[in-house]
Formats: sequence, C-alpha cells, structure tokens
Amino acid sequence: MTTASRQLDEMADVVASLSGPDLRKSCPDDSAGDTIGALAVHMAEGYHFLGRFLQAAGYGPGGRPPGNGRGHAHGHERAQPPAAASEVLDRVSAGKAPIGLLADLTDEQLASVPGTGSIRFSDGRRTLEQVIEAVIAHQATHLNMLRRAVS
Repeated sequence: MTTASRQLDEMADVVASLSGPDLRKSCPDDSAGDTIGALAVHMAEGYHFLGRFLQAAGYGPGGRPPGNGRGHAHGHERAQPPAAASEVLDRVSAGKAPIGLLADLTDEQLASVPGTGSIRFSDGRRTLEQVIEAVIAHQATHLNMLRRAVS
C-alpha cells in the first residue's frame, strides 16, 4: 500500500504542475494516450481499476469470495485528454479510496491466487500480492513516461 500511495502522491504532484496547454502536448511513445492529458487520465483510472478488481474478486467490502470474480478489462484504450488539469487531479485524489483497500488485505488474502481472467495480470499462478505488485509496476511505467513527457 505504501508504494501505491506514494506513487499516487507523485502523480498528483506532476499533475498539479500542469496547465491546460500542457495536457494537450504530445506524448506519442505511450500506448495509453497520445497526449500528456490522456496519459494522466489513463494512469488515474488505473488506481480505480485496481479497486474495482479487488472488490469484484472478493477482496474488498461487499465483494464475492476470493478467486470467483471477474474484474474489469483494462486494456490500453486511448483516453481522451481532459479540458483542465483540475479534472485529472480530482480523479487522482479519488484514487486514494481504492488504494485504501490494500491496507485491509490480510496475509491470507495476499497469499491467495485470484482466478484467471479476473485481471490481465492474474494468470491463475500469481498470488494476489504478486498481481498487485504487477499493477503497481505497470503504473510506475506510466508515471515515468508522464515525468519524461513533462520535463
């Protein structure tokens, strides 16, 4: 949880430094979007996706028993750039709730194996902890791309 929370804070810092024109700047090397704004939106959605996955797979409040869920597909659809950085910052800030679900996971849950197809990172062999680490690593790739694009 600490890594994901720190990552989210770093993303918020980068987004807070952006202006409307910055959001429309090209970011052609990332498969998540062709502008800085589209990439930022895609990355912000990744945290919400993780929360939906945890709930759908039964690891969060109101979820089904672990291993039975099917999470949302998370491809690399190109996100539309937002009109203002404040829109992305609001979405990033809202990502703290899904990240908060990580703190409530037990050692038993982290050692369990989510069902295949419940998330692209879940192959039926990886533990939940490994799946979460893969999602965070995926997000780190996007954060690095975002940093490079704005520098």
